[in-house]
Amino acid sequence: MVLCFPACSPKKPVESNVKESAAQVAEKPAGAVAKHANAAAAPFQDEPAAHALYKQTIAAMRKADSLSYVSRLSSDWKGEVSGNRTYRAWLKKPNYFRVEAEVSVKNKKPHDNEVKTSGILIGDGATLWIYWPLGRYKDGLEEPAAYEKTRLTSYMKKPAPPGGHSIGHAMCYMGPRPILDPSTFFGYTDSLQAYLDGVTGQGTEKVGSEDCDKIDVSFMKHQRSWHLWVSKRDHLPRKLTEIVRVSRDLVIHEEWSSVTVNADIADAMFAWKPPEGWTQWKEPPLEAGLLKPGAKAPDFDLASADGKQIKLSDFRGKVVWFYIWRAG
Repeated sequence: MVLCFPACSPKKPVESNVKESAAQVAEKPAGAVAKHANAAAAPFQDEPAAHALYKQTIAAMRKADSLSYVSRLSSDWKGEVSGNRTYRAWLKKPNYFRVEAEVSVKNKKPHDNEVKTSGILIGDGATLWIYWPLGRYKDGLEEPAAYEKTRLTSYMKKPAPPGGHSIGHAMCYMGPRPILDPSTFFGYTDSLQAYLDGVTGQGTEKVGSEDCDKIDVSFMKHQRSWHLWVSKRDHLPRKLTEIVRVSRDLVIHEEWSSVTVNADIADAMFAWKPPEGWTQWKEPPLEAGLLKPGAKAPDFDLASADGKQIKLSDFRGKVVWFYIWRAG
């Protein structure tokens, strides 16, 4: 007997009896969205005018010679807001970029937190570098002694050919991924775009001092959607919300501020070399975490896509096939 536990499927939208629209759900305060899981409604209808606004947003990023902004992210899962992170991004043609991740660090005095840079990602035109001023995160397959020895003096290095790299994916090494990949600026197209169903308009709204058009971008039959508040002035987003519809909605919030287009950014911002004595760190291969042939699998619980719990020991004596899938 072979059992398959897919994480999700792009071919069949999750069914729901909830009549409230995804746009209405996105407007709710953090913590309220999780109560309205699977807010997908009827098949998504594309509106040409709204779709044109979405294309204009992508074009505005790609036409700029330079772009800088501050992005603040948080996520809402089962009513709990987490993953708070601030990114400061500088992008410059033809292929230069810098992203700094900031976190709030608690000091000894109560209510006296300090904002510090926890990770820095730099693209010098051909290579992407990442290092961690507060210490590198620990991979679950690393030996503790090796981690302690290198966590403050290690860096990652990846090729970054023009238009052929994803800053968003690399940002996972510093915190949560942004909704709109910064590499869009350089002509990169993320994998979700192949599953785009359509775009609808949601009216207008002011975000800070910016008058914005609101649009709802649907992917994979509305299993995932982006809500974008796009400035009428420069056609760049000021607020973004992503909804991933599984058993309970995962909602990611992002706000852009200090958006500056075509400013002069010195090349020195995008230059970095590892200090003497630092070592290049590479993630341990997945094979390092595999069980040896014949070894007994440890028991564990997993949450399935339908919200139920799956316990491995419930299938003792049977053949179990785990199928893990993702898009985006």
